[in-house]
Amino acid sequence: MPESFSAFHTIFTGILLQALPFLLLGALLSSALRVFVSDSTLIKLFPKKYGIGFATAVFAGFFFPVCECAAVPLMRSLIKKGVDMPVAVTFMLASPLINPISILSTLYAFPQQPMAAFYRLCFGLIISLGIGLLLLFYPKEKYLRDDFGSHQPETLQNRQLNTVNHLQYYTESAADATLMSAEGSRRTLQAVMHIAAGRTAAKSDRHSELLLKMHTLLMHTCSEFFTAGPFLIIGACITALIRTAVPQSFFAMASRNTGTSLLLMMLFAFVFSACSTSDALIARSFSARFPFIAILGFLVYGPMMDIKNLAMLLTLFKKRFVIELTALITVGNFIGISLLSYLLL
Repeated sequence: MPESFSAFHTIFTGILLQALPFLLLGALLSSALRVFVSDSTLIKLFPKKYGIGFATAVFAGFFFPVCECAAVPLMRSLIKKGVDMPVAVTFMLASPLINPISILSTLYAFPQQPMAAFYRLCFGLIISLGIGLLLLFYPKEKYLRDDFGSHQPETLQNRQLNTVNHLQYYTESAADATLMSAEGSRRTLQAVMHIAAGRTAAKSDRHSELLLKMHTLLMHTCSEFFTAGPFLIIGACITALIRTAVPQSFFAMASRNTGTSLLLMMLFAFVFSACSTSDALIARSFSARFPFIAILGFLVYGPMMDIKNLAMLLTLFKKRFVIELTALITVGNFIGISLLSYLLL
């Protein structure tokens, strides 16, 4: 019993210590995108034409890094602003995989197999694009919930902008009151003083706005980190339990069949729901017990579909569409990884 607990503790702690820095860095970059780049600016990058739109959706995640936790709300904004659903879904599926932090963490997790990061990226983008193209045949206006867009939840960015607007309003009001009180022979002098005060106030406004943005960045990073953190802890805990409690004979039996091992690792990815910036460390712990194709299934399928993604999608789309989309992503990953592995590996 002590030996089993010691092994559990070693595996659990090892995964957490190596994965947490990537999770924190991913949350920081994702939050910086949300704070300093408005949704309207990002949406302008998506052309109306399908060809360029799909290309933008596939590669935008590299320049605007988001994990799957932020990709779903961002997809909501894209659809509300008129971006077609297939393009928006393609962005949701591809952006967590082409995220530079995800690529970096995969290279760190598989130092002896750097091609793991390449195959994860290659397979993921091809499958994401294929699913998006298939969604072109889905009937329009039959996937959004009836209450979609009826209410817009307040975000940290909205609160920040409202606060800045209030500060500017009160500053301008005070300046106007000072200017109106000038009279007689003191008008010229007070006008000069007002210009100097206005410049000071403008600098103060910019300083206050910067402080507000940095505070918002910190709060948003903490929110994303503590939202994704529990899933990483649960995933590391379940991984350690499986590694220590499940007999080696089970892994030997499951690894004999490529399809079975692939489905099993995809199931693990769905249940663990680890963030794409840190899930490679969990996948590496299974690399000695499952074939490389099954590990790729974990790395590619997890960022596209897991428990938290499913819950968020149900708040955006109709239940039937979510079920069909989940089935399409699952079947698409199984067939796509199997076929691509046969062709390339």
